[in-house]
Amino acid sequence: MKVFRESPSPKGQVFLLPPSVDQFVSADAPVRMVAEVIDSLDCSKLYERYSGGGAPAYQPSIMLKVLVFAYGQGIRSSRKIAQSLEQDLRFMYLSEMNKPGFRTIARFRAENLEAISELFTQTVKTSKELGLVLLDHVSVDGTKIQANVSRDETYRKDRLDKAIDGVEERIARILKEAEEADAYEDAEYGDKRGDEIPEDLRDAHTRKKRLVEAKAKLEEIGRESIGTTDLDSRVMKTRHGNKAAYNGQAVVDGESQVIVAASVTQEENDYGQLTQMIDLVEENTGEKPKTVTADGGYSTSETVKQLEERHIDAYIPDSTQKSGKPELRYESERDEYVCPMGKRLKFSTERTCKGLVYRVYRCNGCKGCPLVGECKPGKRPTKELYVRIGGEAESRMRAKMASAEGKSIYRLRKQIIEPVFGNIKWNMGMNRLLLRGLAGAKIEYFLACSCHNIGKIMQVWSMKPSQIGC
Repeated sequence: MKVFRESPSPKGQVFLLPPSVDQFVSADAPVRMVAEVIDSLDCSKLYERYSGGGAPAYQPSIMLKVLVFAYGQGIRSSRKIAQSLEQDLRFMYLSEMNKPGFRTIARFRAENLEAISELFTQTVKTSKELGLVLLDHVSVDGTKIQANVSRDETYRKDRLDKAIDGVEERIARILKEAEEADAYEDAEYGDKRGDEIPEDLRDAHTRKKRLVEAKAKLEEIGRESIGTTDLDSRVMKTRHGNKAAYNGQAVVDGESQVIVAASVTQEENDYGQLTQMIDLVEENTGEKPKTVTADGGYSTSETVKQLEERHIDAYIPDSTQKSGKPELRYESERDEYVCPMGKRLKFSTERTCKGLVYRVYRCNGCKGCPLVGECKPGKRPTKELYVRIGGEAESRMRAKMASAEGKSIYRLRKQIIEPVFGNIKWNMGMNRLLLRGLAGAKIEYFLACSCHNIGKIMQVWSMKPSQIGC
């Protein structure tokens, strides 16, 4: 007869001494490093909001540890986090057996934007102290993160007007039905007063209010579409079509893919964002990056000029030169541009557009050229190039981007920054936000960026723990 080993702790057995929370996870469990890293950071911003009085609050540092670990595991719902605090030993270890409810968790997250933003800054500084951030080469990019707005709640202006009319008709119909039912009120309501607002009518009034507010906001921002359940979001072009979204900006260090600056904007494109992001890098690290790569969406005359004045070696393709088109080489001695087929674009005239003066270069020998379809699509195979007068910095940028060295450096951009967005949006599940409003978007994005950086810190934490301090 087979003899089975007895359980060392039967269900009904009462422990003489309670187990230590420290025994809930193994000595080398990653959750321990999460706790140690956050303990090493300056969490004073969290405690500034607590002035005393009222019921005792949960330790802010404990709540932060739970949030950060949850986001790192792709758990963002406050209800699922609360459930994990009751079922997952790792969460119990972090919370020290505290079990805040989901509303407490949601409220803590929503009320601590400044502290969560500071947490991200602290992760940048710690990463720099560890030698993870060198600022030799940083890449800048933005990613669209879908807002908490369903497709049915995204309206164009004409559809919004129809929706308001439809709600008004529904309200009128409900009121008429209620009036016709007056004769049967006693039998219908019994002991109730009989004048309660019908549930359908309350819903209709609420919906009309939201639609009217959305219409006013749409007129204020001058856009064509809006998400009615998050008026701070903007309808943007994404990989999955036009969606209500936010634009998450990031600057990533090329040494170990640490995010050294982050922000959330309501702008659909990246136009004019680059210098602001470089300012954030200097603010967070105390230094400016040596080399910066960014895609053509960041290219503006003022941006290129400012980066040059700040002695930052930038590599940004010309936004007016669409990708896939043949590149042109400038010959300063002859003041001409030369295409890959040897055709020359000669100076033709000067034109003014929006207060800026451009030199126009033309090539009339494009007919029959095998590249004409790529270079100049259309019925008239004539190539024109507009070069802004006073845009010497842009000319130098174009020349640098056309060089073999410039192409080699720029190719590094994708491999530096795109894996970071992949980690945030897919591994952490941040392809769609849970919180609404610009503040909510910032809270979730900064939490995700902090989790990403803490993951990088954890990789070297065991090797150099003494180098990390508050």
